[in-house]
Amino acid sequence: MGLRERWRELWNRPEDLEPARKLELASGYNVRELGGYAVERGVTLYRRFVRSGGLDMLSTQDQRRLYDYGVRLVLDLRGEHEVSVAADKIQRMPGVRFCHVPLFDIDLSDPSLGLDELGGSYHTLGYLTMLANHDAVRKVFSFFATAEEGECALFHCAAGMDRTGMIAMLLLGLVGASNERIVADYCYSFGSCAEVDGIVFKGKQPVRRELELRLDAITTVLDRLEEGYGSIERYLLSCGLTPQALEHVRGHLL
Repeated sequence: MGLRERWRELWNRPEDLEPARKLELASGYNVRELGGYAVERGVTLYRRFVRSGGLDMLSTQDQRRLYDYGVRLVLDLRGEHEVSVAADKIQRMPGVRFCHVPLFDIDLSDPSLGLDELGGSYHTLGYLTMLANHDAVRKVFSFFATAEEGECALFHCAAGMDRTGMIAMLLLGLVGASNERIVADYCYSFGSCAEVDGIVFKGKQPVRRELELRLDAITTVLDRLEEGYGSIERYLLSCGLTPQALEHVRGHLL
């Protein structure tokens, strides 16, 4: 089974997410909303930030669906080689602003490499390496800060799991989402909504090794951020972002 087929198998489970949050695209995968989450200052808005797997195979119909959904900003987090061999298509549509910011040049979810067999520490190290790239994070959130009222920003990597997961974590942390909510959103890429919510919000024990490793990785990263910076907002400020830019991004999602 090829890499793309494995991602589709992981994602195409009907019980994964409530219909309002999962965007059904025949030629896309792991395309989902950050809207509808209860946070400190309210509820995150729909059609403001969407996370996704790769867009290079999007059909013309699915490109139009995303465009009609409001997508006007597209952020590609993949490495230089990934982009050179599989460029996004939606960026060609009129009025769409595109930004390429390589966050990390290794796909941590490539099943052909057997990286999960190395344990959660491998993912933790990869995520912390991404977060140490302050310049890339600054560019990402500076791009988000250009979003105007009514525009939706879509951000993606190859599978929409790791690099995309870190940016989703930072966005949700910026608007005051609980650690439990951040962990759950990250883990929806690796398990069904019912399975993840049962573990994160009801204290059930994970029965699958993959999900156990992922839970360990994301919770460790959140702990490190809190220990090192005090909050995700302070971390983002340390990356060189201004309070005004962060308030714009926060206001766009809330």
